[in-house]
Amino acid sequence: MNLTKKQAKVLSFLKKFYEKHGYAPSLNEIAQSFDISIPTAQGYLQALVLKGVISRHQNKPRSIVFKTEKPKNMTVSIPLMGVISAGEGIIVNEESEPELMEAPATMIISGFNHYALRVSGFSMVQDGIMDGDTIVVRQQAVANPGDTIVAILKGGFEEKATLKRFYPKNDLIELRPRNPLMKSIKINPEDMEIRGKFVGLIRDV
Repeated sequence: MNLTKKQAKVLSFLKKFYEKHGYAPSLNEIAQSFDISIPTAQGYLQALVLKGVISRHQNKPRSIVFKTEKPKNMTVSIPLMGVISAGEGIIVNEESEPELMEAPATMIISGFNHYALRVSGFSMVQDGIMDGDTIVVRQQAVANPGDTIVAILKGGFEEKATLKRFYPKNDLIELRPRNPLMKSIKINPEDMEIRGKFVGLIRDV
């Protein structure tokens, strides 16, 4: 992949925008950021598609998907930060000096921070996430409805971490499990923090 300087700047802008907002920029936002016309912005996106670094649906807004450049058998070292609850929430257990583990390169998008967490509990079993699994998380502070997120619950003396589906509803956030035997957590937005989005699963066999 050989990008021109301007193409590289556009790609960097796309990734930073996504990391900040949780969705891709519109053509108008790209054009305004670089002080170019919308057709020119469209041309840059098409060039990035042709060079294999993004894909997009022509008739769907904000449909940019970033592609990895690494073969499927390659791995990337990411920090194993501790334990995440797939249940009612457990005390945050982030390692001060985390060990590194290998994650498939296909789960990693260049330009974004990623980390791993061990899963404790059974609230996400219908999504195939089991007790003892390791998940790969892309670090971001925002999410779209339906995303599986790492949420930090702040309502109490100690912060707790949980893995749930994210559904904003009016003035509350619903953190929904994927286990019919468990109930959703409904919480005020100011009492929680998004620490990342689930992007992959690693299971010891």
